[in-house]
Amino acid sequence: MRKCLWVAVILAFWGMVLSGCSGEKEESAAGEEQTGEILTTGSETEAYEADQEEETFRIGVCIPLSGVDSAHGIEGKKALEVAVEQINAAGGFNGAPVELVIYDDQNSAEEAVKVTTRLIETENVDAYIGSVNSSEVLAVADYLTERKIYSFGMGTSATWMRPEYEYLFRAVRSETKTVPLTVDIAEKLGFKKIAVFHGQDDASIMSSEAFMEECKNRGITICAQETFDASDTDYSAQIASILASEPDSVYIATIASPAPVMVSQLRQYGYDGIILDRESFMTAQIDIAGEENSNYIAFAIPYVTYESIDDCEDPYMKKFLQAYMDMHGELVKCDSAYRAYDTIMAMWEASKIAGKNDAESLREATNQISGLQALGGTLDFTNGDREGYGTFGSYILIDRKNVPFDQWLAEGGYEAYKAATGNDK
Repeated sequence: MRKCLWVAVILAFWGMVLSGCSGEKEESAAGEEQTGEILTTGSETEAYEADQEEETFRIGVCIPLSGVDSAHGIEGKKALEVAVEQINAAGGFNGAPVELVIYDDQNSAEEAVKVTTRLIETENVDAYIGSVNSSEVLAVADYLTERKIYSFGMGTSATWMRPEYEYLFRAVRSETKTVPLTVDIAEKLGFKKIAVFHGQDDASIMSSEAFMEECKNRGITICAQETFDASDTDYSAQIASILASEPDSVYIATIASPAPVMVSQLRQYGYDGIILDRESFMTAQIDIAGEENSNYIAFAIPYVTYESIDDCEDPYMKKFLQAYMDMHGELVKCDSAYRAYDTIMAMWEASKIAGKNDAESLREATNQISGLQALGGTLDFTNGDREGYGTFGSYILIDRKNVPFDQWLAEGGYEAYKAATGNDK
């Protein structure tokens, strides 16, 4: 009975995130018969209407529009559409309107290889944006490098950011930079014992291993380590083991869809402590887990989702949220939208620096980007690691609000937490 219940919860999660997106699924086909969806998002701008015969700059996009994490892919696609409209209205890439050629990777590394090959060899795209999932980016990284394709990935794992992949960049956070900041939270709260609960996808494995190593280096004990498969919906056995270890906190590392189920079950089985999350706990996840269950989840992240545009105080982020709302009639619920927007804006900045659109010039120009305003702060690629984001903040979720962690701590939030829960940790 419990397993059926959580299957229903997961289905409800995606139903909420994908509400209003019923037309998205028919934009992608499955398997070998799939064809790309060509989106000339800027076709309504004055720049494009002036001369529809002029050369375009075609960006191939490999992203999940179906499968377990399709909500992230769909929001990423929508953010790319917002960005392309703005880019084309401002003249495109050195006068060339941008055209998106979007293929569905179906949340599968195998499918990502197929569609990426098709984008490069059949569609002849000029540049490439890889999946929000690191496994799919890693699966095509060698191929992109061999063909010297100017590329960005949107996954967060460090595994596909190898030195030899010199044409592959990232304008989203890296797990290697997130993990130390997350352990900082644990240290500031005096945690000595932490349990780790992680999935089997590339980013979750990488981040949990890095987290455990960082804890070891700082004298924090990992008192339990539990894993789960993507098909699991009942985590009672793993949670029982975690609770038996009496942790000061629980670190969860998973793709988006299992997270609210994990949090709900942790709370259901009596854990009311602070949860450390590999990612932010986004609006769509709060809607499933419930506001009370979502309290006291802490994470290190460049950006968070908002309950309303008015809740956002950053002018640049606020402008993006309004543009997204104006185009799509809904608010961002997943941070993949931020990843996608920052990614294509970094590519556009490279085109401005280069003054031309060939792969070699764009690659060299990207390494010169410094101080570029982005949704999570600024992007700087000048240190040579092809990573745009350096340092960023930490947050804790309280009553559906993402409160800066240091502010929460300074204002007595931890004491209020202990008074509300009776926990010393």
